[in-house]
Amino acid sequence: MSSYAIISDIHGNSLALQAVLDDIKSRGITKIINLGDHFFGALEPETVAAMLREISMLSISGNTDREILQAIDDGFNKPGMEYVLDELSEISIAWLRGLPKTLTVDDLFFVCHGTPDSDDAYLLEQVTEHGVFVYKDEYLIKKTSHISERIILCGHSHVNRVIYLSNGKIILNPGSVGLPAYLGSGEYSFSMESNTPHAKYAVVHADGKQINIEQVLCAYDWQKASEAAKKNGNEKWADFLLLGRMPKALRTV
Repeated sequence: MSSYAIISDIHGNSLALQAVLDDIKSRGITKIINLGDHFFGALEPETVAAMLREISMLSISGNTDREILQAIDDGFNKPGMEYVLDELSEISIAWLRGLPKTLTVDDLFFVCHGTPDSDDAYLLEQVTEHGVFVYKDEYLIKKTSHISERIILCGHSHVNRVIYLSNGKIILNPGSVGLPAYLGSGEYSFSMESNTPHAKYAVVHADGKQINIEQVLCAYDWQKASEAAKKNGNEKWADFLLLGRMPKALRTV
């Protein structure tokens, strides 16, 4: 049997990352697949970068990883980007530049951050004026019909989900290591909420055709992480880290 730890969306949260890495180590798992969005946020991007460089894992780039490089190369900017760029070292930026957008692993996993074709779109979730909903089975089968691997890994939404398709494929989002909720924007305003402040990841045990999946929630000092975000000027992140959901002041319904 082969076991894999699946992590995603660390967003510079070193305390959460350490809790997850400690839990992975306690299980004796050495194969780690990392779905991207490593550094962007109000916490400790360079600390996380140093931690990741010390560990053997397969990593891909997420949308905020791409945006960091766009900010350096093309002047792209968004709130909070200046803080991240001031923190990151040249070696960390070079590490980002070397990341692929997608991967296949052991003829079992197809690895992407958002969807197979886009790092900033949601594979599982449809955002509507009435809220966020998981796509129907038929749509997801059609959307992933070109992928031969049995398990499709995605992140980006920060919400941990396992979707078993009627064709036998599995789509797994391990949730976010470092940011359990956030506000999104686009055609509609929306919120992504995991509803707990825990650091999240997933474990896949593969034994031939038998696939067992665990969604793991790790406790860590989220109060300290929240205080760090507040100290760095991001009150919204401070609330998200404490609650795993939108505070009442930000809710529209």
